[in-house]
Amino acid sequence: MNPGETLLSTSRTFQLWRYGAGHSQLILRSGFRPQADPVELLFEGVRSVRFENLRFPELTVWRDEDEVIETEKYRMYNLRIELRSSEHTGVITAGRMTYIDGT
Repeated sequence: MNPGETLLSTSRTFQLWRYGAGHSQLILRSGFRPQADPVELLFEGVRSVRFENLRFPELTVWRDEDEVIETEKYRMYNLRIELRSSEHTGVITAGRMTYIDGT
């Protein structure tokens, strides 16, 4: 994965499925109909989330520039992911993103 790269482009509609602040995990899911296999985007090490809506029709996942948190002791890189849809754009900053296809 490189900054400035489209990671996923799909005609599916995704929506927020689960967010756990304690585990810093967020799941977006598509495939709520019985005839559609579920597809999930799992974000781990979530640092920040900004959505105008919890539903993303015709989703494009775009990797923006990494965000760097730096102190005297360490340097931590976080992915900055834009979730682009026909209705709005959301942003997630996280340590890792995983695409899970099917059950």
